[in-house]
Amino acid sequence: MESHALHGDGIYYESGDKLCVSLYTPSTAEWKSAGVKLEVATDMPIRETATIKVTPQSPKRFTLALRRPFWAGNGFSIKVNGSAIKALDPASSFVEIARTWEAADTVELVIPKTFRKEALAGNPNRLALMWGPLVLAGDLGPALTFQQAREPKPEVPVLVASAQSVANWLKPVAGKPGVFRTTGVGLKREIDFIPFYQLPRRRYAVYWDMYTAAEWTKREAEYRTREEKQKKLEAATIGFAQPGQMQAERDSNQQGEGSSPVQVENRFGRTATKWFSFDIPVDPAHPTTLIVTYSNENRGPSACDVLVDGRKIGEQTGLRRSPEQEILFFDVEYRIPADLVADKKKVTVRWESANGRSTPSVFGIRIVRSDVER
Repeated sequence: MESHALHGDGIYYESGDKLCVSLYTPSTAEWKSAGVKLEVATDMPIRETATIKVTPQSPKRFTLALRRPFWAGNGFSIKVNGSAIKALDPASSFVEIARTWEAADTVELVIPKTFRKEALAGNPNRLALMWGPLVLAGDLGPALTFQQAREPKPEVPVLVASAQSVANWLKPVAGKPGVFRTTGVGLKREIDFIPFYQLPRRRYAVYWDMYTAAEWTKREAEYRTREEKQKKLEAATIGFAQPGQMQAERDSNQQGEGSSPVQVENRFGRTATKWFSFDIPVDPAHPTTLIVTYSNENRGPSACDVLVDGRKIGEQTGLRRSPEQEILFFDVEYRIPADLVADKKKVTVRWESANGRSTPSVFGIRIVRSDVER
């Protein structure tokens, strides 16, 4: 919260007879040692102009240095009292204007924003879209209802356009400054991109998987296979519980001792130094299997017994992930004996710490039919 007090820091700098304007934001500055006042008015960041009014107490010679951002595109220009500055320093530098300034001198800047892609470290196909200094977020639709928020989230669409310039397929929406719409990037429906800070309470994505057409041809089969597998799994599911989310845990009668929620890679889970349990629906008319989602991201060496209605049906151990290892999630299946679900609508699944260690973190609990393909 202390950062808000620093928002004005770094707009202006002084060095000898030089005054630098680093950020174009509505503001005023009083350069007391030189007897000069500055006032900046701008329609940025959505639009692209800024005006600086220079007011010295008396005519004063000094250098006004104006930042030319690296993201500024073609058309960057500066005018002093209506006259264009012809010799402009390159992007990522300051344009220095040395002259004798008089009251009411005015500097006008045009700072066009360009698109660019910024990839995640180690994954060039997953990237964010930038428009000048702004992060663009893709609008994925209305906010989820409470019930929808508890269901598996839909995958973020894939963009098939990595070999193209962003400007080729992301176009301005007429009458909506700062809003852009995709075109021709392999989507089932076009998506609007909006500066992240302006996006209302809606679902969104900032990082996107992006491929060339050739790359996507190879990847598409993997996506479709994964989607089909998920559909079959959901069709075979009798009961599901999501650890780590308050209402979902209440609905499943979560109990425990020495237990606490965890969050890894934006996935919710639960662990315990002693034990925790959930009540999960069953169907005695079909053979059943318990599927538990674990991760290699544990707080230390872990071990537990897995029990259904007090009977041990399996166990799980884990080690602390070393820094060079990627964080992974994986499923472990435990067959549930038929007599444990006979004449029951629900069973209590419990994780008990073993060997003096905490339980592994659990990120998903699912009881499924064993007699259907999944």
